[in-house]
Amino acid sequence: MINTLTKPTYQADANKDNYGFSHGSRLVLGCSGLGGVWGAVEEEESVKVILSALENGISTLDTAPSYNRSEEFVGKALKQWSGERPFISTKIGRLFAEKADEFKLDYTRDTMLRSMENSLNKLNTDYVDVLFLHEPHMLPYDKQDDIIETLSYIKAQGMAKKIGVGGNPVDDFYPFFESGIFDVVSGFMKMDACNMSAFERDIPYFQENNIAYYAASALHMGLLGARFDKLCEERPNNEWISNKDVDIAINIKKIADENNMDIAELSLRYLMSVKEATRVVIGSRKIAQIESTVDCWNKGALSEDLFNQITNCIYN
Repeated sequence: MINTLTKPTYQADANKDNYGFSHGSRLVLGCSGLGGVWGAVEEEESVKVILSALENGISTLDTAPSYNRSEEFVGKALKQWSGERPFISTKIGRLFAEKADEFKLDYTRDTMLRSMENSLNKLNTDYVDVLFLHEPHMLPYDKQDDIIETLSYIKAQGMAKKIGVGGNPVDDFYPFFESGIFDVVSGFMKMDACNMSAFERDIPYFQENNIAYYAASALHMGLLGARFDKLCEERPNNEWISNKDVDIAINIKKIADENNMDIAELSLRYLMSVKEATRVVIGSRKIAQIESTVDCWNKGALSEDLFNQITNCIYN
């Protein structure tokens, strides 16, 4: 039977990921900003942010070679961490970059294997829990068999427990799913409090095929947070932040104000209330930011009435 799910389902338990990962928290610390890819960072503070997340129960970390020094900082934090090993994911296919807009891609077998070894060395670990194939919209699709074979080899060698897709899968990528190797997709800005376009195709397909979903960029590149005023004024109207996204965010801000709540808190707790968000990815570059996120997480899911109000706002 075809899954006809078109809207998010309410979930009162913000910590339940509905998938059965081996361990790790539903809330994920996305470590891109910590590495300096979005601007200058201090090594000491980045490591402290990771340790603070771990100390407060955020035991799932996501990084990538293309996030500047992110993998290095995660590895340094893990050397200092004496608690349970966190759930760790990294990516493959997109190579080291100092800035977010630098795209160095290589999906050949030798380069991907070197990248995998490099990541494990930087992370100070023998394996990662998930290895995401990065940038699915930029793959050489005629090399599908070679790419799948390399990923299968990496998994067979024990370097990665699961294989995922790191980015929004486009139409040309969907045949890759037929290999059956992909357990999880990390979608970007398609499931949050101003955009639920993941439900147009992705989520119904993933539900049918038992593929977990990481909802990344929970605050829609800051539109639902610190950059609300700036982005409402600028209205980028591009592939990431459309006029529709901005219009919805403005109405979400009104709901937040009516409930005496910051828009970032409302938006984060809304996403935590979405059952189909197997895991929720947040990014923090400063100690104060991770503390604020932990506070929202501890408050838990929104009430079902407020959840429905926001969902109706998004869809109407």
